[in-house]
Amino acid sequence: MPRNYGLSQAPKYVLLFFALTLWFSTFSPAAAEEGTFTGTWVATGERQLQDFMAGRRVFTFRLHGHMNLKTPLGQESDYWTECSGLWDAATGADARCVWRGQEGQNVFVVLNGQPLETGVQVSGQIIGGTGRLEGIEGAFTFTWTSVFINKDTASLTGHTKNIAGTYRIP
Repeated sequence: MPRNYGLSQAPKYVLLFFALTLWFSTFSPAAAEEGTFTGTWVATGERQLQDFMAGRRVFTFRLHGHMNLKTPLGQESDYWTECSGLWDAATGADARCVWRGQEGQNVFVVLNGQPLETGVQVSGQIIGGTGRLEGIEGAFTFTWTSVFINKDTASLTGHTKNIAGTYRIP
């Protein structure tokens, strides 16, 4: 009596096909996330004046504060910020910042602007991150809506309401 190998082998091939499909799907790269974000930032800190050329003020500064995004950046809306920078009356401000999310991930940022005063637009570049934000890139701008520098205590406070930017997470 002849055997029909085609029919008896069919369930094995179907099972093998589904197993291979499932196995290969675990190795497919995740889709990139892209988006826009908006928000506010309140930062306080201190500055240290540098003895520099006559007529050219220079100081270093450290800021820390809270950034609240109306539209999340990588599923996170609240970040604690810390920035260190240099301000030069001739060239403006240049700072490096870390935004720390509530779930432990970080976003690394470079800020450029001039001068550190109310009404001045600042541009920022997102250059990396950690955790699920690893590899993040993007750009944003904001305008200082208020800046207060206490000359007696060397403290400073800044506030902005119009952070707007784009990002991409690979």
